[in-house]
Amino acid sequence: MKVRSAVTWGLGLAMAAATASAVAQASPWPWSPQEPQGTFTQTWHNGFRAGEDAANRDLDTKTPPDLSRHAGYRNPDLAPVATEEFQEGYRYAYQAVVNYRLHHVSNPDNSPSD
Repeated sequence: MKVRSAVTWGLGLAMAAATASAVAQASPWPWSPQEPQGTFTQTWHNGFRAGEDAANRDLDTKTPPDLSRHAGYRNPDLAPVATEEFQEGYRYAYQAVVNYRLHHVSNPDNSPSD
């Protein structure tokens, strides 16, 4: 009986830890775009995360989405080549979030299908 109780208690603890880990990793927003992997630079990924945050803030505050309104996108404090990479990642994520949250399109390269 003691073994069964110990095993049950251990499994319960393991399930609680797994649930807590999943909740901690969840995005604060209902959907997050899949961050592409591959040949993208760290600067591109930084732009991606900044664009995702900016789009979600705009939509959460019911501000009309407008990429050019964001100073972090228009004038990042980076060298010219890095600025282009940052803006590309920013634009990709911003558009993905806006498309999904407004039109439920999960691929930012596709236009909404009405």
